[in-house]
Amino acid sequence: MLQRFSAVLMAILTFFTSLFQLIFTPNVIRIDFDQTVGEIRPVHNIGRMPEYELNSEINRYFTEANMTSCRTHDIHATDIHNIFPDFSKDVNDESSYCFAECDKVIASIVDTGMEPFFRLGISYSDPVRDREFLLPPADYEKWAQICEHIILHYNEGWANGFRYNIEYWEIWNEPENSDDIADNHFWVGSDEEFFRLYDVAAKHLKNRFPDLKIGGYGSCGFYALTKTNAINTGSTPRNQYFITYYQNFLSYIEEHGSPMDFFSWHSYTTTGKNARYIEYVKETLSEAGYGDTEIICDEWNYNPTENDKLDRRYGANQTSMLIMFQNEGLDMAHYYDGDDDGLMWAGLFVKHQPSTAYYGFWAFGQLYQLGQQAQIKNLRLADDLYALAATGEDGHALLIANVSEKRDRKLKLDAGDYIVDKCMTVNENCEWVEVPLPEKIESGSMLYVTFKK
Repeated sequence: MLQRFSAVLMAILTFFTSLFQLIFTPNVIRIDFDQTVGEIRPVHNIGRMPEYELNSEINRYFTEANMTSCRTHDIHATDIHNIFPDFSKDVNDESSYCFAECDKVIASIVDTGMEPFFRLGISYSDPVRDREFLLPPADYEKWAQICEHIILHYNEGWANGFRYNIEYWEIWNEPENSDDIADNHFWVGSDEEFFRLYDVAAKHLKNRFPDLKIGGYGSCGFYALTKTNAINTGSTPRNQYFITYYQNFLSYIEEHGSPMDFFSWHSYTTTGKNARYIEYVKETLSEAGYGDTEIICDEWNYNPTENDKLDRRYGANQTSMLIMFQNEGLDMAHYYDGDDDGLMWAGLFVKHQPSTAYYGFWAFGQLYQLGQQAQIKNLRLADDLYALAATGEDGHALLIANVSEKRDRKLKLDAGDYIVDKCMTVNENCEWVEVPLPEKIESGSMLYVTFKK
């Protein structure tokens, strides 16, 4: 009897010891490469590229990072009014369309191995100068038919076109960009006029192309939930308007039975806040009857006012977002943006050379190529430490980012029978270098670690 009691007591002690280690030793990252928890999803994609030329030297970086998708928003050649410049023309007549410049853009995206994520609408525009293009179309059904013929051109060869099999077609971008219609850079109609446009276009396109993914609307985001973003602080009326607009949109499409294969939204804030937004979108879509809808953040940038792209902290911050997106179950994401124009938003390159952020995207791309997310057994990590493991036939790897402002984190990896093969990081000179596995991961840095058995 005593022996049995001792055995039970030992089992209980062992259990609680293991539990204690998992909970209270957050800097020991315990990885089980033999246990997978799902596929690595393509959250490391981009919007825009530096050049739209075949065989471009800089565009090869997207191929090397195993990116799968480039969103076409803010590439003006892909705007509807540039492809179909005279709305009075016959929608079925090939001569009504001007595809040449858009063809060049789409071909260069495809040349990298990425697929276009085609935004049907208009790029950033002046609400006075470009007002005629921001107004609701005179005929919603005709607008949907124009979109249909653009799809036919790129997927079914219509009008001397192509067979790219582009899957994702997004209706519009940020129609609620301002609660003042006169100051909106994407849509100067009423809220309900946009809701109706979405309903008409989504039904038409989904009926015509049932196997494609039709969605929208490129929401401005949900900053009011956390009372901050990169530009404004506090729950401003404009930020609250974004949420009210979203709720009204969901009510409208639920009432009208509008199809929505994916919901797209935008965010320019920190990793923890975006995790809250993902949770909110999941909850609200489910409540509206759209629980199976893919969730895509197709514009994001970690606090873009931090614009020293050669500082490795910049790269660690962006990398933490990729890891969180995967861990929170986001289906896809597009960083804004992949250009190299020196603006605040363009963060992957500096003078045609990779920034510190690019290497995080490259590392995530290697995890994506491996295929399966491996289990990290810790119940929690330190709040400012983000980790993601992947496994596949071609290897096993771990990506870690420490976004703490000042605190280095002690680091120990426990991968069972798997041992560290290589460790890569970005050094102070913005170089991607191999280093011995450090005893700590420094504040504002990231590590990419591969393993062998």
